[in-house]
Amino acid sequence: MTQDISGNALANIGETHGYCFDGDSVLINAELIFSDAALSAASQWALQLWSSVSGFPDQQLAGVKVAELAVYPAAGYQSLTATVAAMPPAGTDDQEMALALVFWGENGLPSVADLAVYPVAESFVQPKLSGNVTCALADGMATLTVDAIENPRAEDNLSGTLALEVWALDEPYAGGSWQGIPVASMILGVLGGGQQLTDCNFVVPAAAPEGPGVLTLMLREWGPAGYVTRDYCNLSLEAPAKAKPKAAAKKEAPKEKAAKVKAKAEPKPVAKESKAPAKESKAATKAAKAPVAKGVAVNSASEAELLAVKGLSATLVKAIIAGRPYASFDDLGKVKGVGPKLLAKLREELAL
Repeated sequence: MTQDISGNALANIGETHGYCFDGDSVLINAELIFSDAALSAASQWALQLWSSVSGFPDQQLAGVKVAELAVYPAAGYQSLTATVAAMPPAGTDDQEMALALVFWGENGLPSVADLAVYPVAESFVQPKLSGNVTCALADGMATLTVDAIENPRAEDNLSGTLALEVWALDEPYAGGSWQGIPVASMILGVLGGGQQLTDCNFVVPAAAPEGPGVLTLMLREWGPAGYVTRDYCNLSLEAPAKAKPKAAAKKEAPKEKAAKVKAKAEPKPVAKESKAPAKESKAATKAAKAPVAKGVAVNSASEAELLAVKGLSATLVKAIIAGRPYASFDDLGKVKGVGPKLLAKLREELAL
């Protein structure tokens, strides 16, 4: 049963409905009632499960969309039961849950036909960050410190592979999807149920983001749908300090200026050049003109060194740095934006 149900003339959620989580999947069942007008009003319908820390005031959707089930309406009564992939919200706060019947009109925008809000809050048991969390950026490196990283699940419930990721965002992260710039990352491995890592201190390569903004440290876990954010901490990202203006050149006294002019005027002894030094000079010039990026070590190169590699944009460089270390060149192909052709070129320019 639900705490509150709203509806309109198009379609309604019936009295029988619910959900049940099983890891990163959720079973959704619902009775739906469609009017004849609903069939002509929209061709696309869906049931969506939402979670929100602040609830659903005025029967409006808020928070994070956890799961979605496509609905193919038929006039009258319809019963649905299906298991779909779920994306539980990150963090440790209790979440209010709601089931929404949504349709898309001619304008392509979603509208809520009915909303059922559940009376009992949901508490997701998943790996989390505990205590103080900090991230310091300096000299192309990120220093991550966390008091503890915990797996509060049952003793026999081993976590998936855990990872820490640092992202530069425009706004504080709230547990759902996001857009930003990857700054740094590292793999932690698996963690047994009821166990924790304490006094964590990691130093990893990092790309320097531009401020101001929000620096977010995310604890991610590998599952059937790939990496999922389990917990996070928003940190401040200060704007980079502006370079101090150069001091004005010291005005020279007339006598000092005259002495410098005289020194320049005096001819210097010229040593007789031999043929051997000339060859060395040519060799040095040729070496200086050689491509600087050839053989750059992808796992340790600075951002500036990677930017010198032909074909790498600033965005790709940041993504590559955030994904280090790489065990093989094939791992570079997993970076978004690195296709087979670019990967083949990078094999000639980069070294592990």
